[in-house]
Amino acid sequence: MDEIIKLGRTDTMTSLEIAEITGKKHAHVMRDIRSLIDQGVNESNFGLVRYKDKKGEARPMFELTPKGCLILASGYDALLREKIINKLEELEKKNHLEQYQVPQSFSEALMLAAKQQEKLEQQQLALESKNKEIVQLSATITEMQPKVSYVDTILSCKETVTTTQIAQDYGQSAKAFNILLRNFGVQHKVGGQWILYAKYLPCGYVQSETVSITHRDGSVGSVMHTKWTQKGRLFLYDELKKRSIVPTIEQESVKD
Repeated sequence: MDEIIKLGRTDTMTSLEIAEITGKKHAHVMRDIRSLIDQGVNESNFGLVRYKDKKGEARPMFELTPKGCLILASGYDALLREKIINKLEELEKKNHLEQYQVPQSFSEALMLAAKQQEKLEQQQLALESKNKEIVQLSATITEMQPKVSYVDTILSCKETVTTTQIAQDYGQSAKAFNILLRNFGVQHKVGGQWILYAKYLPCGYVQSETVSITHRDGSVGSVMHTKWTQKGRLFLYDELKKRSIVPTIEQESVKD
């Protein structure tokens, strides 16, 4: 005999039970339920769970709320609908009797107390699980806030920025920051200027500017300065984050 394990509710029916009372194959009932879900019916009416078959192997089945049962039954003929509704009424009466049943003996009182204790424990476990989810979500939000703040700062600025400015975000000097990027394979030095490696050149991470300078002897020359676009700044943020290097604003958040 198949072993059916429900999720704590006593007013539900499983797809296996529906197959039994309607005479339909369980696979066909499962197919009908999946079809309803595909059509947009709220999945909360159909909980996907497992049961153990005669061989002791775990198999999938759906656990349907009363509403889910009625939605499924609406697609069947009148006779099958009646059988499903009769079963729902039977469950409702049983739940009503159990709710207001007065123990007639000491053993019945013990059994009722045990059931109530089991129900309370299930509710407590569900509450603890929900609290854990809330704590984890809160921690995730807290962890993300510094990143959102820093990224928002980047996105709000449309101008190009120098390596010195970005280095300051990380509490470093421009020289140290440039060496860091070299070590990570982002750039290399050519003719006194830091240049991105070939694979990054088409990405729009940097822009070069020609700046005029006057030498000590009075002659005029020019030098190339590389500045980072905001796209490049985001690229650096993600690359450094992978290596556990974060802006000062995030470092301070971790310390707090």
